[in-house]
Amino acid sequence: MLSLKHIIEANGVFFVIAFSALSLTSVTMIIWRLWLNYTAKTDLSAFVAKLKETLTAGGGKAAIQLCEEEPGVIPQLFITALQTCHQGKVATRNAIANHIELEVIPKLNFLLPLLLVFAKLAPMLGLLGTVIGMILAFDKIAGATKVNPSDLAGDIGMALFTTAEGLLLAIPLIFAYSMFRERVNRFELDLQRAGQVALELVSQISAKK
Repeated sequence: MLSLKHIIEANGVFFVIAFSALSLTSVTMIIWRLWLNYTAKTDLSAFVAKLKETLTAGGGKAAIQLCEEEPGVIPQLFITALQTCHQGKVATRNAIANHIELEVIPKLNFLLPLLLVFAKLAPMLGLLGTVIGMILAFDKIAGATKVNPSDLAGDIGMALFTTAEGLLLAIPLIFAYSMFRERVNRFELDLQRAGQVALELVSQISAKK
């Protein structure tokens, strides 16, 4: 069974530090993204029902205050709609579209590009370890008339260990990126539906006025 000491010796100090830092940062980003996804969610039907009640009871200011207190990205979209509804439906639609494109989507994509970079960097770092290990092994072979296999074990171990570790790190990162990317796509659909609901709501408000 492989011990921690054996793994450290096989990797070398540089690759131990590099893979440890990459792993710790990757885990932190994944946890952060999970938290962002959780806090961005909003039950649209329940929120709209609550918003209509607030509008009826307290008017526009109370509705905006409710949106500010509610978590998630959808309430912020309704703030934009309520604040621009007096400018007309076209202006409100443009304001909602700008809010989604310039403010919400960048927040939803936060850390995803970096996560993809790490997913690509991990196997490249493993490949670097493989190349360095093989170079060291061949250098020993070239400099000796008779080679003891045990003398090559450390260098070949580096080549194999770094390759495996790079792949073991890249595979879950690619899976996490794909999962988060799909969640962002679903968020975008939710935002489109919310934008349509917001337009209908402000149209009703304008009609009552």
